[in-house]
Amino acid sequence: MNGSGPGGQPAMAPANAGAARKTFNAVPENATDRQKKELARLKKLAVDYESLFMKEVVSAMRKSVPKGGATGGGNAEEIYKSMLDDHMAANMARRGNSGIARAIYNKLSKTYLAVEAAKNGGAK
Repeated sequence: MNGSGPGGQPAMAPANAGAARKTFNAVPENATDRQKKELARLKKLAVDYESLFMKEVVSAMRKSVPKGGATGGGNAEEIYKSMLDDHMAANMARRGNSGIARAIYNKLSKTYLAVEAAKNGGAK
């Protein structure tokens, strides 16, 4: 099912997804090596935050499903479901379709670069 939608159909992406991803991956040409490293770190943190948020969303959705079924429940099932939720949330965040990480990164990277420019006397 690698990247596919329900029933094996191709997953749908917004028409502007490519352009949005490009801005998410863009690093200013004049950025120093230290700034590039910090921006990469900031991007990873934004994706990690989106993953945590998605985990909460998936967990809340799971709570809305009635319990029961063929597995019998128990502690092992709860652990498995939690691990499955973690994995699904991480994949959702990595794919970037929600735009949460991108929005966080875009806002914080602009702020970071503005602070860096101010520290360097306005030179970018």
